[in-house]
Amino acid sequence: MEPEDVVDVLRRLREALVPEGIVLDLQVIRPHPLVEVGGTVLCEIDGSSLFVGADAARAAVDLLIAERLLEEEAADDHDVRKHYFNGAAIVDDFETSDRKIPAEAIPRLQGLGRECVVRERCRVRRLRRVDPRRSEGTELRL
Repeated sequence: MEPEDVVDVLRRLREALVPEGIVLDLQVIRPHPLVEVGGTVLCEIDGSSLFVGADAARAAVDLLIAERLLEEEAADDHDVRKHYFNGAAIVDDFETSDRKIPAEAIPRLQGLGRECVVRERCRVRRLRRVDPRRSEGTELRL
């Protein structure tokens, strides 16, 4: 999806919100996801393909904020952990993904018979629809 398309979709989503309506924006953010066992990092998963879309979505949201069509009320960066029964389950899960496990890490993961975790950084933002005409009128009265 092209950045212009992301902006168009986001503008339509904004229009669907009731005045002063709220939308939550959840994004994956850098760094790349990590595979961990017992708090020890085994490898990094290449998340570049996912970041392309995430960057376009973030830029679209930022544009609507700059245009005062949305207002960011809160933001939180946090870890999201997905638990797997063993390393082979991670390899299976990412087999059809655009995100890639390094080839040299696959044999080690396939032989790992204990619980593993994929940890990713995410950002959630609370956004409120703003009516620019209303905010302009408010500014004039102050």
